[in-house]
Amino acid sequence: MLEIGLSRVDITPPVGIEMRGFAVREPSVGIHDQLKATSLVLSDGTTRAALVSCDLCSVDAALVEMIREETRMRTGIPESQIAISCTHNHYGPEVSERESAADVMAYRRILKFHLAGAIQQAQANMDKAAMGTGWGESRIGINRREKLPDGSIVLGQNPEREIDRQVGIIRFEDSKGSPSACTVNFACHAVCQGPKMRLMSSDFPGKMREVVENLTGTTCIFLQGACGNINPILMEHCYEPARRLGAQIGCEVAKVWEEIETGPVRSLAVASKTIQVPRYDYGSGDRADARAATLAQHLEELRAEGATEGLIKWAEIRHRRAIEALEGWKTGKPTPKIPAEIQVWGIDDLGIAFVPAEVFNEIGVYVKKRSPFSNTFFVGYANGQIGYVPIREAYGEGGYEVDDACQVGPEAEGMIIETCLDLLEKAHKETQV
Repeated sequence: MLEIGLSRVDITPPVGIEMRGFAVREPSVGIHDQLKATSLVLSDGTTRAALVSCDLCSVDAALVEMIREETRMRTGIPESQIAISCTHNHYGPEVSERESAADVMAYRRILKFHLAGAIQQAQANMDKAAMGTGWGESRIGINRREKLPDGSIVLGQNPEREIDRQVGIIRFEDSKGSPSACTVNFACHAVCQGPKMRLMSSDFPGKMREVVENLTGTTCIFLQGACGNINPILMEHCYEPARRLGAQIGCEVAKVWEEIETGPVRSLAVASKTIQVPRYDYGSGDRADARAATLAQHLEELRAEGATEGLIKWAEIRHRRAIEALEGWKTGKPTPKIPAEIQVWGIDDLGIAFVPAEVFNEIGVYVKKRSPFSNTFFVGYANGQIGYVPIREAYGEGGYEVDDACQVGPEAEGMIIETCLDLLEKAHKETQV
C-alpha cells in the first residue's frame, strides 16, 4: 500500500537580495509574504520517490545535483528518484551560480540544506495513504503571444490562441481516512504583480495554497505546468491580482477535491533519461551574424545610458549566445548541445512528467493527451532549467520567447515530446504489472 510523508519549510531570503524573473529590477526591498518549499515523499514498499516544490523561479542542474546528493545521504532515496520543481515565481531570489553577490551565493548554499531537510522531514512523517485524481478548469491564464497588425509578436494577450485550462488535482487520505494532502498541477506564469515589484512574494500559487489549505485542512503542493506562453489575465504593480487569481483557482481546486474518490495504490515507478538538445543557431550564418550585430549595438546603448546591472547582464547573455551560434556557422562546429533530464513518475493510473524548461502549453497538452496513463500531469521548471522550448511554428514568428529567451533549436519540441511519451510508456508498464 502507498505511504506518503509531507513537510514544509520557509525559504524566504534576507531583504536586499537580487530578485529573479525580470531583468529590469533592483534588489528586493521587503517581504509581502513568505516563500515556502513543500515536500512529498511516496513509497509503495519497493520504490521511494521524493518531490519538493519551491516558490522560486527556477534552479539550475548543478544545484539540483547538490540537493539530490545531500538528500540521498540523509534519506537513502536514490538521486534519480528525487524531483526538484519550482512554481516559476518571479518574486523570489536569484539563485544562479553565475551570480557573484555574497548574499546570493550564501542563499544558494543554504538552500541545499533547506530542501534536503524538507525531504528528510517528510520521510520521517510517512503514513499509509489512499489516493484519487480529479480535474477542474481555470480561466486565470491567457496565451500571451499577441500578434500586432504588422505581424510581429509581443508579450500581451491573445485569447484566440491555444491555452491549457486544465487543473489536475490529487487527493490523498491517511490511514484513518482523513484528508492529508492536495497536489495541484496548472499552467500559468507566476507574474501577477508585474515586472517592477520588489517585494518578495509567492504570488498566486501561494494564495492558491492558502485558500486550498483553509478549505480542506490539508497540505497543498503546487506543480507548475507548461506555461511558457501563458500569463495571468491580471498583471498590476500590487498584490491584488495575485490574491484575486489565487483565490479563484484555489476555490476551483477545493470544489473538485471534495468530489474525488480515493482508493489504494498498488505501485510506484520512476524513470528518467537525459537528452542532448541542439542549440538554437538562428537558421543560417547570416541570421546569426545579424542578430549578434543587433545585440552588440543594443548592449553598447545600454551601457552608454547607464542601464541597470540586471538589464546589462541579460543583454550580455543574449549577445554571447548569438556570437556562439555565429562561431558555429563560421567553423562548421555547432555549439555544444544542452543536456536536459526528463523524469517521469507512474502512480497506478497517474503519470507525471517533469521537464527542465519553460515549455509552451501546446507541448504539455500533447503529452497529456497521448500518455498511456488515464491521468497525466505535465510539470515544467523541474530538475534544472534550459530556458524556453517553443513549438516549432513559433520560431518563424519570433517574439520574446524565441528571439530573446530561447537557447534551444526547433528540434527540442519533438525530442521532449518523444522522451516524455517513451518514459511514460515505460512507467505505465511497470505500474500495471
